[in-house]
Amino acid sequence: MSGNVALEFDHGVAVITMANPGRLNAMDDAVASGLAAAVAQAAAAEGVGALVLRGAGREAFCSGVDLKFVAAFGDRAAAFATVGKGVDAFLAAMAALPFPSIAMLHGVCYGGGVQLAVTADFRFADTALKLVIPAVKNGLHYPIPALERLMRLVGPSRTRRLVLEGERLPPELLLGWGLVDELHPPERLEEATLAFARRLAAQPRAVVPAYMQILHAVESGDITAASRLRDEARRRN
Repeated sequence: MSGNVALEFDHGVAVITMANPGRLNAMDDAVASGLAAAVAQAAAAEGVGALVLRGAGREAFCSGVDLKFVAAFGDRAAAFATVGKGVDAFLAAMAALPFPSIAMLHGVCYGGGVQLAVTADFRFADTALKLVIPAVKNGLHYPIPALERLMRLVGPSRTRRLVLEGERLPPELLLGWGLVDELHPPERLEEATLAFARRLAAQPRAVVPAYMQILHAVESGDITAASRLRDEARRRN
């Protein structure tokens, strides 16, 4: 992978790490495109049954788009579009994964970092989580896929609060909302996340991909497609 994104394998778990710690793992074009390539590589690897997405170090998961990169680019709109192109490829790769994914949220998780986090099937966080969507304060327009996913996870009213208020909310509240699935002390987060991922990876590999498709169809409200996928899976097995 690129120097800004690392891909490692651990007991059937693909671990993707954003490595821009000097910028709190902020996304520039290299990080965004590297994430998309890493997810695609993980999906194609043999013996993988789960994916963990994390940031390097313990200070941050991802602080959003790297504003230093934006400033150096010269054209603000073009810079965001360049990063967005990589993020769109990442979202498509995540949606096509044949196994579940977990975002490990440690420390700072701002803006575009939240978009990456909600793309995963699960979110495990530490009690030091600083999750903020400052798009309104910064005069930015948050991506529609991220808003859509947030509304599915926490509902319209809570999504409005996250976006319009743009303040850090207690991790315990986010756990109660369902935005976070589990909350752990910082020193326990990695161990708990990897243990859960390994349990998921140990599930029957012949069955999980079909369930991923079925669950996506149910979540989108397409029960006809979900029933068809289930029938096809039953015939194969």
